[in-house]
Amino acid sequence: MLSDISGSWLWLIAGLILCGLEMFAPGVFLLWFGLAAIATGLTLFLAPLNGAWTLLLFAVFAVAALALGRKFYGARDETPSGARLNSRSEALVGRVFVLETAIVDGEGAARVQDSIWRVAGPDLPAGARVRVTGVEGGVRLKVEPASSMTGM
Repeated sequence: MLSDISGSWLWLIAGLILCGLEMFAPGVFLLWFGLAAIATGLTLFLAPLNGAWTLLLFAVFAVAALALGRKFYGARDETPSGARLNSRSEALVGRVFVLETAIVDGEGAARVQDSIWRVAGPDLPAGARVRVTGVEGGVRLKVEPASSMTGM
């Protein structure tokens, strides 16, 4: 009986150590195994098991803890809003801007936030509102009059 109790204490101590190590390890990984070890130790206090059943119980608790962790923290794996940081021009598609200089012979410029971008599109006067429809080479925006697209 004494060996069963000490075994439960070892599982509890191992679980606490794993949870503590989580502070130094990147990501939330050791936490789930630590919680599974703590659950195993608490279960061994109630129902002493031999070594093989104890390991099987730990494995079940570990899988359950990982599944719960995935459920609660897995949704955070979505692409963050800044994921297009290095493709700034593609993030502009669909947005409306004002022409800084007129589009003449298919070339002009538009103010995009605090910078001026080259644009290509139909001839339009300076000050006209244009909608970005695409990007050419990452440095020039393809535009059309903002009023020509319906439903936006």
